[in-house]
Amino acid sequence: MQISKRRKGKKRQHVIPISKEIVIEILRRVPCQDLTENLKKVCMEWCSIIYSGSFAYSQIEHRILKSSSSFSQMEAVVITLADDQHSQVIVSSLEWHSNQNHSFQDLKTKDLYTTKDVLVQTWLPMPRRRIMRVNPVNGFVCFWSTTDHSRFHIFNPVTKEHVTTPTNTYLGKNMNDDPSAVGLGICPLSYEYKVVVLDNTESGKIKPSIFTIGKDYLWRSLKEIPHHILAEVQTVAYVKGVLYWYTKTCTSAHYLTTYQIKTTKTLICFDVTKEEFDMIVVSFESLKKQVISIAEKGGRLCLVIISYGPICSLLIEVYVAHNINDLSSLNSWKKELTVTAPSIAYNLELEFVHIIIVTDEILVIQLDERGVGFFDVATGKLLGLYYVPFQGTAIPYVPSLVALRHRPLLASSS
Repeated sequence: MQISKRRKGKKRQHVIPISKEIVIEILRRVPCQDLTENLKKVCMEWCSIIYSGSFAYSQIEHRILKSSSSFSQMEAVVITLADDQHSQVIVSSLEWHSNQNHSFQDLKTKDLYTTKDVLVQTWLPMPRRRIMRVNPVNGFVCFWSTTDHSRFHIFNPVTKEHVTTPTNTYLGKNMNDDPSAVGLGICPLSYEYKVVVLDNTESGKIKPSIFTIGKDYLWRSLKEIPHHILAEVQTVAYVKGVLYWYTKTCTSAHYLTTYQIKTTKTLICFDVTKEEFDMIVVSFESLKKQVISIAEKGGRLCLVIISYGPICSLLIEVYVAHNINDLSSLNSWKKELTVTAPSIAYNLELEFVHIIIVTDEILVIQLDERGVGFFDVATGKLLGLYYVPFQGTAIPYVPSLVALRHRPLLASSS
């Protein structure tokens, strides 16, 4: 590739050769929106690079690693049910980077996309009609609606690629029962994206099912997890080929009607390649007034403990997994951040609190059913609040140009 420079007053041109490798290195540092709206028009070669699978995956890997220290790499979408027609779902971008002063007050949204294939169960009462978020992967966000809890949506806000799974026939026949846990992962060998659902059975087991996007026509049932019931699912994260759910489990099929059942804090691990589960008991010191959730931070698994601090403050402790092979050991988790948010815990119920984003600059925390708080890591100061529209949800993600068809190691599939 060459860049020509015309000297003033002369017809002769000075040509500067630039290798393709240098061009790729420069382009992958450019925001996705600039690539798709402007730079793809420079020349055919740049357009070919931008839309190739190898470039898309190298860019997202660069951004995921960088996002561990920079909140500027993160974006978010807000997903809501249409006001006039609950058969449609509106996906909007949350414009939290539009203010150069980094103010998180009065955040605006911009509509991106409207789905047209959500099957509505009109007999559901209004409080039950809401959008539920799943973990993001490589720029794809995943969500499902309680109006049709047997189908799941996968969407890239940058490229607008959108896929809806077929109906999951392995879920319970009682339409009032939502899936107990959902996760989105990618196989690091085949680069196939998979939606995994965990559902409780009446016989006291966890029944998993899986759908591989672009390969499966129907959902597949996986081996049941015996002697366990999901009593409560806190959060889900995907890190390096493994899906993690932080949950409370019990061994009784009647936990919903028995209030004295003892629960165990468990990390459910799912190897996306092998399609195998592992149950790990996390032995952190348990306090009566605390909530534990997990998150991904720069390609690493984090465990976040949120509890009440002194004088109505909120204490947030972030532990990073340094030994992924022995997560049950306390020595495998190293404390990386401690943040004290002053005067925020007054009338705050911890059961609704969980982590959404962990970076070295800003923490984003769900404070109640609708309120999302932005906290400065250095000072603990609340920078702003955003209230998600009723029945909706907010999903953070790292923007990418990755397409479901991309295979970065195979030039012919790019």
